[in-house]
Amino acid sequence: MQYAQGAKAWINRYPGWTLIRHVSLDTAGFYLEHADTSVGILDCSGLDKPPVQLEQWLDNYKGISWIALLTLRQLYKKEWQVFVAIHCYDYHTTPVSEDRLFITVGRAYGMKRLKSNLGLSFHQSDLIGRHEKFNNVFIAMNSNHNQCLTLAGEPGTGKRHIVKGFAKVKGGIFLEVNVFCMEPDGELKPLEKIFSKTDDSVVFIYINHSEQLPEYVQRYVSEYVLNGKVKSNISLFFGVDLISSEQKDKGGFSPDFLLLLNQFRLEVPPLRERGQDKILLARYYLYKISREQGKRILGFTNAAEKMMMNYEWPGNITELIEKVRRGVSECETEYVGVEHLDLEGELLLEPENLSLRKAREEADALAIKRVLDLVSGRPGRAAELLCISRASLHRLIARYGIRREP
Repeated sequence: MQYAQGAKAWINRYPGWTLIRHVSLDTAGFYLEHADTSVGILDCSGLDKPPVQLEQWLDNYKGISWIALLTLRQLYKKEWQVFVAIHCYDYHTTPVSEDRLFITVGRAYGMKRLKSNLGLSFHQSDLIGRHEKFNNVFIAMNSNHNQCLTLAGEPGTGKRHIVKGFAKVKGGIFLEVNVFCMEPDGELKPLEKIFSKTDDSVVFIYINHSEQLPEYVQRYVSEYVLNGKVKSNISLFFGVDLISSEQKDKGGFSPDFLLLLNQFRLEVPPLRERGQDKILLARYYLYKISREQGKRILGFTNAAEKMMMNYEWPGNITELIEKVRRGVSECETEYVGVEHLDLEGELLLEPENLSLRKAREEADALAIKRVLDLVSGRPGRAAELLCISRASLHRLIARYGIRREP
């Protein structure tokens, strides 16, 4: 921010806050690496489009609540809306109002502390979702004070990412034991070294595909845990892949190890049961992957989202990421469409949907709703952006039964 915008007076008025200004990403990054910063302000008011370099830079500082300074003209552009939604806690329009900005910053700081105290800052990693079954997993993990916990679910449901994200939120170290990388000779040595860790670090150990551990390794782990040999700074998580709920207790488990797995067990829901989380995840990975590939894709078409909602996702989140990556690679426009996604036979077309008139009406209704949402329901401004009269807009709103979401 320029001092002329009120920043200097802001500092003098609120001595409890410190405002450090940087004009380059390099110097700002150096400062953030050596300082405990809760809230950051991004002055984007002079930019035409969000720079790819800035988006990549922000990926390194997701723990900070960012507030974007934007002009009203920028807010009308989809690329800036996407930028704010992905990277920022909130935004503030220019010219800057000192009092309003302080309220925005204070709210961002307060929410960050509140989430941190409750252990709910899971969205700092790739843990995206609002479905009750999914969120209940985190609530149970946060309230469970036992050292061992089993995450059971179908392959690809993200059990490893859940533990890794949980470790990040709790400020601990994440270690993974991959059964497929274990050698026949000396395979217990890494486990012995981890279990006997003596420093004060909080460690979260994740053993994936626990159902495929050799039986003598199962006995070793069971003895360590059931006899209370695991140190207090270590939490152990077992990942168990299930093909179906009816097969959840099947597998080559030793009796003690099976008892251990069933002591504290959480079921991670498959993606097909998570409703709108399918679209939330798809959009998240679309924006993430498009930035990785140097593209500026703004979203999915309505038909593509409908197809993804109807799809069963047998491969769960792993399959979704692969499909989105394919779609981004093949897309040369601003929106990923049905033709870019390798989802067979999931968009059910009714005969009436083949009508060009019907398609045009659906497109008109969607365009009107998006513009109304963009301008917070102001019909005059919406009619101006749609290049129609205000009377025509009201007529179309009544015709299509459009209602703005609260």
